[in-house]
Amino acid sequence: MSITKTKNGTYRLRVYIPEEAKTSLGIDKKVIEKRFKLRSDAKKYELELQNKINRILSGGSVSSLEKTGSIQFKEFYQQVWWDSYIAGQTTTTNRPPSQATISGTEIVFRKHILPLLGNYSIDFLNQNKQVVLNLLTQKAEEYANFKVIRSYVNSIFDWAEELEYIETNRISKTIKRIKATKKIKLQDAKRDEDLYLTQEELQAWFTAFEEDLENEKLSFKDYVLFYTTFFLGDRKSESYGLQWKHINLKHQEIQLIQALDKYKNPKSTKGNKKTTFGIPAELTDLLIAWKKQQRSELAKFGIIQSDEQYVFTYIDMKGNVNSPLHADYLNNKMKSVKRRHKELSHATPHKLRHTGATLAKQAGTSLEAISEALTHSDTITTKTYVNTSNVVPMAVGEIAYRNLKK
Repeated sequence: MSITKTKNGTYRLRVYIPEEAKTSLGIDKKVIEKRFKLRSDAKKYELELQNKINRILSGGSVSSLEKTGSIQFKEFYQQVWWDSYIAGQTTTTNRPPSQATISGTEIVFRKHILPLLGNYSIDFLNQNKQVVLNLLTQKAEEYANFKVIRSYVNSIFDWAEELEYIETNRISKTIKRIKATKKIKLQDAKRDEDLYLTQEELQAWFTAFEEDLENEKLSFKDYVLFYTTFFLGDRKSESYGLQWKHINLKHQEIQLIQALDKYKNPKSTKGNKKTTFGIPAELTDLLIAWKKQQRSELAKFGIIQSDEQYVFTYIDMKGNVNSPLHADYLNNKMKSVKRRHKELSHATPHKLRHTGATLAKQAGTSLEAISEALTHSDTITTKTYVNTSNVVPMAVGEIAYRNLKK
C-alpha cells in the first residue's frame, strides 16, 4: 500500500489486493486506486481496507454490507442508481422524470457531484459525516443551486439503504444542516428595484420594440410574442407552447394548459395548472393580425395553418421550417433590442413577469388576485414576485387613537 501526493494536491492511494481476498471483498481487480483530498482520509480508508484483508487472510469473513458498501460512489451512481432514477423508482413522485430533467440531473452529477464524491466508497462516506460535511459545505460556497446537489446526494444514500448497500443513511440529517451559502449571498446582494422595471423603464421597452418594428429590425411575430408574454405574465415556455386551439379570439380568451421543455416537447404547466385568461383588445388585435400573416407565411412552404399549429415558430439553425421556439428565443430577441437601444434597463422574459406583478400591486391589486394571475399555488410564492413594500393606509397606532375619540 502507498499514499502519494499528486500534482493537483490530492492524495492517491494504491492498494494491492491478494488473490485469496478478492472474492470475499467483492473485488475483481489486483490493485485498487483511489484519490482523496486529505491524507488523513486516505490513511483512514487504507487502515479499514487492510483490516478487512487481514481478517480474510486469517480465516475470518467480511459481511455482505461491508462488501457492497465498498463500492465507489461513482460506480453506485452509474451501475445502480441511474437506471432506477430514470425509471422513477428513487422518488415518491407519481411519474418518472422527463427527458429535460434527466439531462439536467446528468449535468449536475458530471460537473459537480462526481468530481467531489466519486472516488470515495459509499460506506466510507456514510461512516464519515465530517468528510461529507466539509466537501458539501465548500460546494455550497461555490454553487448557487446547492439544494439540488443536496437532494441528489441524499437520494443516492437513501437508495443505497433501500438496496442494503448500507445499513442506514447516516448523512441525511447532517447535509440538511448545510446552508446554500452562495445563493444566500446572491439574494442579499440583490436590490428590489433590480428585480422589476419601473413604469418609465417598461415604457422605454415598449417604445424600443415599436421603433424596431417600424424600422424592420424586428419581425411582427417577435413583436407579438413579446406583448403576449408581457400581457399574460406567463412563463416564456408557456408562450412557446401556445397553439391556436388555445386562443379564442372571438371571446378574447387564452388557455394556458401546456409549456415546451428545452427539447421543444410539450409538457404540463408548472403545478399542472390549466388557466383561462381574458385578454385585452390590444393583444387580441395583434393576435388576429399575426394569425393572418402566419397563415400566409406557412402557405409559402406548403403548410396549412390548423388549430394544432403553434402560435410562434421559426426556421431553426438546421433549416427546419415551422420549428417550435428554442428555450432562449425570446431572451435573445430582447438582447438584440437592448443592443440597439443602449438606454434600456436590463430585462428578461422572467423580469417581465416580476414587473407585471409588482406594478399591479403598486396599482392596488390584491396579492390574492396577483397570485391567481401568476398561476401560483399560494401567495407565499407570489410575495417573491411582488418587489414592493406594503402600503398601509393607516398605522395601528392611529387606528387606536381615532377609536379613543369615538
